[in-house]
Parts: sequence; C-alpha cells; structure tokens
Amino acid sequence: MTDQLKTIVLDFEAAVLNGVRSGADEAELKKVREGAFDRLRQVKEGPSPPSLESIFDVAGEIGIKFDIATRAIR
Repeated sequence: MTDQLKTIVLDFEAAVLNGVRSGADEAELKKVREGAFDRLRQVKEGPSPPSLESIFDVAGEIGIKFDIATRAIR
C-alpha cells in the first residue's frame, strides 16, 4: 500500500471515530465515506496510480470500517 493510500485510510478512520464519538448519524458517516472514496478515485485517476489490487483493498477496508462504525451508532 502506498503512502497516499495509507493516508486516505488513516484520515477516514480518524474522521469516522471522531464522528462516532461526537454522536454523528449514519448520513454524516456516509459523507465521510464518500469523501474517502472521492480521494481514492483521484489517486486512481492520477498520473501514476497504484495497483488496482491496492485500490480495491483500500476500498474494502473503508467499507468494512464504515459498517462497523454504523453498527456502533445504532
């Protein structure tokens, strides 16, 4: 995983944890997830994108962590 992808995951985790702690609802967490996916798309479409496998791994990780966070707020 490249440093760019690690940063996307770490920023997503921090934002989601902050949201859960501050009482965010599912819609607010979805905005955080979509922001991470937007950043991931930008990296994918950039001049020297990482492997597709790495991009899918990060997308999967974001999806799993989003699911965990939404279960935590229910």
